[in-house]
Order: sequence, then structure tokens, then C-alpha cells
Amino acid sequence: MAWYSFLTSTSKTAETAAEAGKSIVDGLVSGIDAVFYTDEEKAQARQKGSETILRFWEAIARENTEQSKARRMLAKMTFQVFFFFLLAAAVVYRFDAEYARFLLALAGKIMFLVSAIGVIYFGPHQLQKIVKK
Repeated sequence: MAWYSFLTSTSKTAETAAEAGKSIVDGLVSGIDAVFYTDEEKAQARQKGSETILRFWEAIARENTEQSKARRMLAKMTFQVFFFFLLAAAVVYRFDAEYARFLLALAGKIMFLVSAIGVIYFGPHQLQKIVKK
């Protein structure tokens, strides 16, 4: 094939070039359209996200397998340990303030875990109450 063969190209090559140009223009137009996120599109995205989250929590709430029972038991035990640290710190404070601070520090170390469990178990119910209003 000679170096000047592009001058004698067939109509098939021209069609392919036209299709490539069209796809580039379509991509640019859709990209420009995507830059402008209208309020209606934002509202639709929020609604779809909320529906997805609610379906997820409904599926979890209905679950009653051995695994979910084990998760509940672990959550309950975590709360019991956390509240034990708080109660023990309150009782011990009268006798040894330093040890009470130590117990509160232990409670603080599991605070994130306790908070996460609280959100997972009580969050869906509260979210449903908000959405229904």
C-alpha cells in the first residue's frame, strides 16, 4: 500500500470516519449536558437513593436467620459491656477517681462501635418515621 493511499480511500472509510465524528460529537454533547445537573435531576437522584436505602433496611429488618440472631446477641453484649463500664465508673468514682477515669477511657474506646450498632439497629425505624411524615 502506498503512502498516498488515503487520497484514494473508499466510501467505506469515509463512512467509518463520519461515524467516528458523530460519536465524538454525541459524546461531547452528552458530556456538556452532564455538567449541568438540574434541580429535577437532583431530586430524582435523591429519591432513588432514599428508596434504595429503605429497601436495604427493610430487607435487613425482615431477616431472621441464625446469622442475624448472632449479630443481635453480639450487639447486645457490646451494649452491656459499654454500660457496665459507665456504671462501674460511677460506682468506683467515690472510692478511686483515677480508676473511674480508666473505666471511662475503656468505655470511650468502644464508643464508636456502640454508636455504629445503635445507628444500624435504630436508624431504619427512625428513618421510616421521618419519611412517612
